[in-house]
Formats: sequence, C-alpha cells, structure tokens
Amino acid sequence: MKKGFASRHPLMQTVFFISCISVTMFIMHPCFLLISFVISAVSVFMTCGGKKLLSALKLDLVSSALIMLINPLISHAGVTALAYFPDGNPLTLESIIFGAAAALLMSSAVNWFFCVSVIMTSDRIIYLFGRIAPGLALLISMTLSFVGKLSAHYKSIRAVQLVNGEKKSGLLYRLRASVRMISSLIQWALENSVDTADSMKSRGYGTGRRTSYHNFRIRTADVILTVFFLLTDAVIIAANASELIWFSYYPITSVSVDSLQAAGVFVLFGLMCLVPAADDIREAVKWKHISSGI
Repeated sequence: MKKGFASRHPLMQTVFFISCISVTMFIMHPCFLLISFVISAVSVFMTCGGKKLLSALKLDLVSSALIMLINPLISHAGVTALAYFPDGNPLTLESIIFGAAAALLMSSAVNWFFCVSVIMTSDRIIYLFGRIAPGLALLISMTLSFVGKLSAHYKSIRAVQLVNGEKKSGLLYRLRASVRMISSLIQWALENSVDTADSMKSRGYGTGRRTSYHNFRIRTADVILTVFFLLTDAVIIAANASELIWFSYYPITSVSVDSLQAAGVFVLFGLMCLVPAADDIREAVKWKHISSGI
C-alpha cells in the first residue's frame, strides 16, 4: 500500500515534479542546483530505497564525469585562461565551472526522474491525460511499463548466459555476447508488441469510447500543497526576472546571494523540494506511533 507522498493526488504530484525539474533545468542558479541535487538524492532514498539511490548515484557519477570532461574541450568562453590546448584554444576556469554546474543539473534531473518513475504509475498518467489525449496517455503508460519489462527480461537473458557457463573473458567475446543478448531482447520486444496489439484488438480497443476507473480523491492538503508549489514558482520567476538571484557563468563567473530576500527564495525552493521526504517521514512516524500502541 502506498503511503506518504506516493499516495497524494496525481495532479499535485505532477505540479511538484514539473516545478522542481523546471527550476533546476531552466534557471540553473548554482544554489538551486545544489539544493535540488541534495534533496533529490534524499527523495530517491525515501521513495525508492537504498539500491535505487546507489544506481542513481552511479549514473550521476558517470554522466557528471563525461560532462565535466567534455565541456572544457568544446567550450573556450571565459576570461580566466588556465592553460592552452595544442590547437591554441584556452582551457578556461569559467568553462570548468559551467561544466560542474551542468553536471549538477543532469544529476538532479536524473534523481528526480527516478522518483517520477516510481510515483507516477500508469494509472495516474491515464487519470491525468486520459480525457485530454487518451492516445498519448496510453502510449506513455505502456512505454513506462515496457521499460521495466525490458529490464527484467534483459536480466533473465543475462542469468541464462551465466548459468550456461558463458564467463569467458576478452573484449571480442564480451562484445559478441552483448550483441546476442541485444538481438534476443529486440526479438522479444517485437513479439511482445505484436501480442499486445492483438490482445488490444481482440478486446475491442478503439471501437468505442474508452472508460476508466480511478480512486483518486483530491483532499484539502493536496490543494494547499499545489497552491504552495505554484506560489513558489511565481516567487522564483519574479526573483529571477528582477535579477534578485542574479548569476552568470560567462564571461566571468559571478553569483549574487548577498541579500535576505535572495536567501529567502533559496529557502522557499528548498522547502518545496523537501515536501516528498517530509511527507514520507511524517507518515513513517505516524505508523510507528500507531503500531507502538497496539
């Protein structure tokens, strides 16, 4: 049974994820990026567990290393030259800092999408978009469910190969084994798609108006939190437009956080990001208190 933030209304959850991810990706202020990364990692742990957090952090590490390595090689903007490449282009401090900021952005987005994949289930997506765009809602729902099936089938194929003793080393052998696994996986995916299409056709999909059942009820807390998210978005947009939280990466890295109003905006964003973790902690404490009284 879902509890905490995962049991909230889908509309409120959608507003939350759109707000956090949009602020992280489009404003790209260093303070926002750091807050978003730390709290998103906590949210992954609270929502998905320790194993998912380790997977997310591994993906964060790989993507961050690539971004921080590639950005100084392709971007030479900035005025603080640290060294020069053989072709004469400078290695600038600003390009390194921007690469670190882009790495934080990517890592934060990955963490939030880990939470989205667990919380925003297919029934919630169909509930939100089923009447507006039923075809799109069904496509998104099937795609999300298919990713999990694909991953599980890949693990099954890999396990069978290991059981059959295919543990030889060597780059060429591992490459051939990977090609065989991918070929088998693609074949299974195509067969599964055909079976799904035949099943939907035999059940009369598309012959009449589609109906669906849902048990989502919007509560007062959902309305309050949704209004809080929207007000927070409005405050952040206004602060960014008025240059209250001014920053720049090029040509000189400069960040303005020298006012109480700017600090208040960062705190407000942090409180918004903390809602899922706080909701899960509140629910855990509540159930622990109830169970201790039994």
